[in-house]
Amino acid sequence: MPEIWLRYGTTDVVLDIRFENLANQVSAGFKVMPEEEIGAAIADVPLTDNMLILALSGSKAAGKTVTILAEQARARGFNFAVDVPRRLAGALTASLAGKETISINRIDYQSLRDRMSRFQSAVIVSRVAYDPLFGFAGAPTSLLRNLLADSMAEAFKARKNNRPAPGVQGGPLKVAASAAAGITATSVELVASSEGMAGVHTGSINEAFEKAVTQLQSISAVDTDPAKCAIISASSDVGVHSTLAGSLNSLWNSVHAVKKGGSAILLAENREGVGGGALQMLIEGLLRPEQVQQSPYIDGLEHLLFIEELRQEYELGLVSTLPHYYARTKLGFSTYASMKDIIDKLPEKHGKNFKAIVLSDADIVLLKPMA
Repeated sequence: MPEIWLRYGTTDVVLDIRFENLANQVSAGFKVMPEEEIGAAIADVPLTDNMLILALSGSKAAGKTVTILAEQARARGFNFAVDVPRRLAGALTASLAGKETISINRIDYQSLRDRMSRFQSAVIVSRVAYDPLFGFAGAPTSLLRNLLADSMAEAFKARKNNRPAPGVQGGPLKVAASAAAGITATSVELVASSEGMAGVHTGSINEAFEKAVTQLQSISAVDTDPAKCAIISASSDVGVHSTLAGSLNSLWNSVHAVKKGGSAILLAENREGVGGGALQMLIEGLLRPEQVQQSPYIDGLEHLLFIEELRQEYELGLVSTLPHYYARTKLGFSTYASMKDIIDKLPEKHGKNFKAIVLSDADIVLLKPMA
């Protein structure tokens, strides 16, 4: 019996699955860059006095990059500020553990342009991933999700339908790129797993993003036979697990590899709760199910549309610390108490010879079902 360890919040949990039930085990096997190459790539970023560093990722790689940029600025006697959107601040703070000399500003400002105009230059730090609404996530999409509400609403309207489209560069991403094109900043776009950085790409926001996406596509697509079940770890990066809103993208990125009528089960601790937005509003009764289809954009509204669309075709499962009443009754997930609970129940649903894909790093790995 293979022993597979999967990330669950700040810890790893074991999945004891019989070899004959394991269809495929997939994780990001990125080749990590040597430290000197990372340092050299970041050293190419132009720094000035009175500089804004805007962190749009709370990942370990982003924390490391912010640290290097801050140390380089200090060495030159430059003043700088580090801003981070409020929802990412906890993860970035954890990634900066031991670097207490770096002070971050938890921001939710009304005008990005007004904030940037106070500085001589700006450097944006982000990490690429797959995104079920935009196709890919990175600086352009994170700017929309966190700081450019009007453009985010426009991108949401530009979607083709109510199904996830990870890895597809469609209408929403075009809106994000257009909005980013009007922002003057140097961008550092990272390709990274929890093991380290596989790529550091710099340039304008769109230039760095496009280069990083090209690399991500080349190293992260995995061919697999569709299976009746998928057990999905949100990410090996702790921050992705912190809220349901943050971790659900990993489920939507992967569900297409499950056969119709099968089970797609997400493993995500969600220690910080639902994550606000449309999910929270539905749970609290501030948004009714019949309003979801016609609602103007609310943060995370795509999750409710994906749930409504996909639960007709799959069992959508969840292992989480969220109250089961919220997850099951309000949102429509099947809830599991533990990894053992999954393994005990899947044979009841799909027979003792069921096959399951086990996927780690579902935010940065894209499964490609073979016909």
